[in-house]
Amino acid sequence: MGPILYRYVIMEQLIPLGVCIFGLIVIFVTGRMMQLVQILIGSNVKLIDFLELILLTLPMLMLFALPMATLIGILMGFLRLTSDNELMVMRSSGIKFSQFLSPVLSVALLATSLSLISAIHIMPLTNTLFRIKLNSLGRAALPAILRERTFINFIPGMTLFFQSVEPTQLSLQGVYVQDERDQRVQSTIVAESGRIIYQEERDLLVIKITNGIVTRIQEDFKNAQTVSFQEYDLSFGMEELSNRGPVKHRHRSEMTFWELWEESRRPENLASGEAAWFEMQLHQIVAIPFACMVLGLLAPPLGSRFRQANRIVAVLVGISLFLGYYVLLSAGKGLIKSGLLAPSVGMWTPNLVTLALALALWVEAQRERPLGILSWFPRVYQRIIQKCFALFTRNSAP
Repeated sequence: MGPILYRYVIMEQLIPLGVCIFGLIVIFVTGRMMQLVQILIGSNVKLIDFLELILLTLPMLMLFALPMATLIGILMGFLRLTSDNELMVMRSSGIKFSQFLSPVLSVALLATSLSLISAIHIMPLTNTLFRIKLNSLGRAALPAILRERTFINFIPGMTLFFQSVEPTQLSLQGVYVQDERDQRVQSTIVAESGRIIYQEERDLLVIKITNGIVTRIQEDFKNAQTVSFQEYDLSFGMEELSNRGPVKHRHRSEMTFWELWEESRRPENLASGEAAWFEMQLHQIVAIPFACMVLGLLAPPLGSRFRQANRIVAVLVGISLFLGYYVLLSAGKGLIKSGLLAPSVGMWTPNLVTLALALALWVEAQRERPLGILSWFPRVYQRIIQKCFALFTRNSAP
């Protein structure tokens, strides 16, 4: 493949890739904005502060947006080449399908590099800054976020639930608190009423709880303690919200690659089983960026098999493959958390399965063999549309 054709194929992929990234970021940012609005509603938050929070979430959003954008972007590029018969002309002139591997790898490698740099160097810093910024804004918003009958995770390591709230007096009725700030002991408090007091001179937030029961359960579930009380003070400093302490007091998503590596090798973490959580995060920030590579390799053989009339079907196939990857990734995380699978196996298995499928599709495309699943998928899709239309028509009939 000559340099002119090489650049042409790359541009055919980069344009839809950029559009996909922009569209996914808009969708993800919109969802994030809805969450932030719910948290900060009623507070005196300036527009510049809100925009700063959105910018700080972009690296995390990009980590999950880039793999899907790479798959759909490259797929759309090859769909256009196929529908305009350009791909057929190239292959008729003696260009083998395997020769398209070079421009595809260039685009996939670019997306992988951007994602990897963001995950390792940028995301830990922005996650920390996001939490610090949100917590600083949350002081003014604290009365507003105390909503009735809603689980609140505003305070790191704590879950709050209030049956009823009087925002002006900061009085509470039907209090439930789950305190997991100490990883060795889990405390659950159920009380009749309470009140929130902010001691400005000590920069201390105190939740005064009355007439309730506190249950403490150790991590190994061997010891438990239940105590009833008439008054209980649950207090913490505002510096605890920003969590600007040593590594062990920060969330795993805020740690750098080497901090995660050190924590996953500490003897105390290995003995307690916490090393697996750090190792899972360590593999995740590397495995997900490499998903851009393996998912990008899936797209060209798929895009070369669909014509203009089946473009929607091709996109649906691509989205289905991405969802399959995500299901494998979620299942791997669940098995890791259950202790049934090693973190390296759980996080890298989706990539290996996707890579094997991509290689099989490339071999079939090189040999110009028809794929059976792609021949009947449009018919299945058409039947689903017909059944949905018939069901809608039947339900809407008087």
